[in-house]
Amino acid sequence: MSLARLIRRCRLTVLGLNSGTSADGLDMAVVRINRTGDGVTLKYLGGSERQYKSDLRSYILRVADSRQVSPEDLIALDGLLGDFFGRAARDFIRRLAGSGVKVDMIASHGQTVRHNPSVSRGPGVPVHGTMQSGSPDRIAALTGLVTVGDFRQADVALGGEGAPITTGAMCRLFSSGTESRLIVNIGGMANYFYLPSLKSRDAAEAADCGPGNVLCDLLTEKLLDKPFDRNGKIALSGRLDDELFDRLKKNCRVKAGSTGREQFGKEMADRILKYGRKRRLRSEDIIRTAAELTVAGIVNSVRRLARCHRCPTNLYLTGGGRRNIFFRKRLKSALPRMQVRMIDELGVNGGLVEAASYAVMAEACLRGESLEPSGRRKKMRPVLGRIAQPPIGSV
Repeated sequence: MSLARLIRRCRLTVLGLNSGTSADGLDMAVVRINRTGDGVTLKYLGGSERQYKSDLRSYILRVADSRQVSPEDLIALDGLLGDFFGRAARDFIRRLAGSGVKVDMIASHGQTVRHNPSVSRGPGVPVHGTMQSGSPDRIAALTGLVTVGDFRQADVALGGEGAPITTGAMCRLFSSGTESRLIVNIGGMANYFYLPSLKSRDAAEAADCGPGNVLCDLLTEKLLDKPFDRNGKIALSGRLDDELFDRLKKNCRVKAGSTGREQFGKEMADRILKYGRKRRLRSEDIIRTAAELTVAGIVNSVRRLARCHRCPTNLYLTGGGRRNIFFRKRLKSALPRMQVRMIDELGVNGGLVEAASYAVMAEACLRGESLEPSGRRKKMRPVLGRIAQPPIGSV
C-alpha cells in the first residue's frame, strides 16, 4: 500500500519489529490502530519471534562490543540485518494472511550497536548519539510495505539522549483510567515506565535503571557455556559476595539518563570475572552477585520514584527477565508493598512489548504526531521515526 493511501486510512494494522540489547533474535508484534472522533484505540493481535543463527548473533555482538569497528562492518551488519528482518517479516505476514490478518505497514527499531548518551569529543566538536542497524529500506523492498525506522534520531537532533524512547507508546498501550501503573522492563538493560492514571495531573516518566539480563547472560556463557541463566536457577543456587557486590554498586549508577552495553557489557563482565577468580568464587556466586546488581538498580529507581509520586501498588514486569524467578523473588522481598505481576495480564505478550510499542510509534509518525510525553520539553517535541517507501511495482 502506498504512503498516500496509508495516510488517508483511519484504521491500520502495523507489524512492529525489535531486536533487543541481548541480540538473541527478532521480536514481532501486530497492533491494530483505529482513529475515530473519540480518539485512538489499540488492539494487540499477536506476535512471533525469530531466533538468530549463532554466526549472525556472534557478528552482532562483536560489532556491538568492539571499541574499534570498521565502516565495512557497519555497512555489512546494516544490510545483513535489514535482509533478515525483511525476510522474517515477510514470512510472518504471509502466515497472518492465512488467518485473515492483513498488515498495512511495518515499524522496525533495528539493533542498537552504539549508544552514547553523554557528550563525547568528535573531530573538534562535542557530539553524542545512538546508532541502530538493520536497513528499513531493505525491509520495505523485501515486503513491499512502507517501513518506519530510526525512531531515536529525531530525539537526539533536539538534544535528547534517544532513550527511553517508547514512553508515549507505552502510555497509549497501557495507561488506565482507574489506576497508575509502574512497568519495569528487564531486557538486556532494565528500565521503568511510570504511567499515571488518566485522571492524574502527573506526567508519565521513564528512565533506565542499569543492567538487566546482559551481565548474567555474558557471565553464564563464559563460566558455564550456557547462553543464559534459564529462569534464574543458577542465581538462585549461588550466594551473594558482599565484597564483589560493593565494587559493582560503585559502577551501577547510570552515567546519563540512559545506558547500554557500552557501560554494562563485555568489559564489565570481564572485570567481574577477573575479580571473582581472584577471590576464588564459585561460578554460581559470581552470577548471583551480578543478578543482585540488576535487582538493586530496579529497586533504587522504584524508591526514587516513590519519593516523587504516590507509587502504584502493582509493578508489572516485561521483557525476557520477567520469567526470571530470582529477579521476581528478590523484587517481591525488596518491595513488599508492591504486587509484582506479569504485564501479560494487561493483554500483550510480555516478551513483545517493545515491538508493539514501535508499531504504535510508526502509526503516530505517519500522522506527524509526537508521542513524546508532555512536559519533557516546552518548545519542540520530535516526531519519532523515518519513513522508507517500497519500490514502485514491488510485491
